Parts: sequence; structure tokens; C-alpha cells
Amino acid sequence: MLPVQNPHNTNTPDYGTEHYAPARQPLVANFGISHEEAAHRLLEIWTAQNQLERLDWNARQELEAEEARQEQQEDNKRLRIQKEEAARQEERKKNHNKFLPFNDVKVASTVPITPSPHALRKLWKGEYVELHYFTNKGLAEAQSISHSVDDEALALLQDEQGLHSFVPIAAAKAKETVIPDHELTWPQIDEATFCLLQAMKECGWEEDRVNAHLQFWMNLSVHEWRHDPEDAARQALIVYQAMYRRRWHDTLGTLSSFNLKYLDEEALIKIKFKITSKIHAAITSQAKEVST
Repeated sequence: MLPVQNPHNTNTPDYGTEHYAPARQPLVANFGISHEEAAHRLLEIWTAQNQLERLDWNARQELEAEEARQEQQEDNKRLRIQKEEAARQEERKKNHNKFLPFNDVKVASTVPITPSPHALRKLWKGEYVELHYFTNKGLAEAQSISHSVDDEALALLQDEQGLHSFVPIAAAKAKETVIPDHELTWPQIDEATFCLLQAMKECGWEEDRVNAHLQFWMNLSVHEWRHDPEDAARQALIVYQAMYRRRWHDTLGTLSSFNLKYLDEEALIKIKFKITSKIHAAITSQAKEVST
């Protein structure tokens, strides 16, 4: 067992004093020696024991010093690794293109076309995005703009609330050509929905939200009006999907929120009636102009 105190600092006891008389007495009685000789032998025993304690103490101090050095080296190593990792992360942020992954496969026969960065940013935020960005036309526009415009260039743009802000020119150009959802054709909607659903998954949308949108468009595509000979019926479905998909976004987190997959037949009838009324009004107005 190691001494509690440093044996190098222990004072040498004076065994010749009266204080140590009880310690000397057994030696005097058993070995027939004088008190002076007994004191000398006690001192020799103490000195030998102290020497052993000093050796143990020194060994322990060296071991603790070595452990401290190793611990310091480990701390320095961890700190160096953390600094190197922080530097790598900063490098990845500044020049992320250098670290983008690639698949160890042969090149595809066709080059995939991705939506515009503006549309993807809105999807990552969970915001409403027009279907136009995911139609064949919208994808082609995104491809052409991305190759012709500097990603760093900015333009001043006014948002829906009338606020002005600087946005990438590519995003500004993309917004200039956007066709509103209610003005799309059914072929364009069919083009866009698959691509949009795939992009929603890649942007981390919850599965139940993606499934709700999938069921929403499936229910519209199999609706009896989808192939109705009357244009107003087919147009009503288009207007409905535009109106209610945006409303779904606007009511998220409120008591008015709802599941897209449940179609509102009454709303569809009202929308169809309005469209039919506009068509009849336009025909009547045109007939009056012709007669005049």
C-alpha cells in the first residue's frame, strides 16, 4: 500500500528520546542491548522502510505522470481531429460540389432532368409549388435556364405580399414563365404529378403527406368527369385541384386543415356551375356582337 504522504518529506524520528522509550524497551529486554543500541536499530528499520516507501512513491509518481502525458496526448489528438473535421465541414459548405456523391454505375442512356432550384427550395421548406415546374415544359425551362444564367447573379423581385427582395436571376426567370395550376391541361398535370411526388420524397416530406397528394390526384384522375365530353366538367377538376392543393397548404396547423384525398363533390359542382355560367355568358355576349 502506498503511503498517504510523500515519504521524501517525512522527518527522521529521534528514537533516543523519552517518547520512544516504549519502542526501545522490547529490544533491550529481549536482546540485552542498551537503550542507545535499541534506538540505533529502530532507526535502521525506519530508514529501510522509508527507502522502500520512497521507491514506491517515485514509481507511482512516474506512472501518474505517464498517464497524464498520455491523457494530454489523447486530448490533443481529439482536439486536432475536431479542428480537422470542422475545417472539412467548412470546406464542404463552401465548395459542396467537390463532395457530391456519384454512383459506381455506367452512364444512363438518357440524362435526368431536375426541377428548378427555386421549386426545390420551396419543396424543402414544405411550401406550395406550382405544378408547372414539374411538367415537361417546366423541366426543360429549368434545364435551359440553369445552363444560361450565373447562379450567383441576383435580381430584385416582388413577392405575393408586395415585398421586394433579391433572388437568383434563374429563379426570377423561372417565375416569369410559370403557368398557374388552374390553367394547366390534364396531360400537363399527368406529366407533373409523378415528378412532383418523387421530388417531395427526396425533399424529406412525411410519407402520409406524400400519400395524401398521391391519392388526391388518383381520385381526380378516376373521377367520372375526367373523361366527360363536356369541357366544363373536365375543367372543373383542374380548377378544383389548383384551388384545394393551395388551400391545403394555407390551412396547415389550423382547425381548418383537411386531408386532400377526400374530394368535396359539392365544391366540384359549384366550380362546374361557375365555369358553365362563364361559358354561357361568353357565348351570349359573342352572339350579341355577331347580331349587332
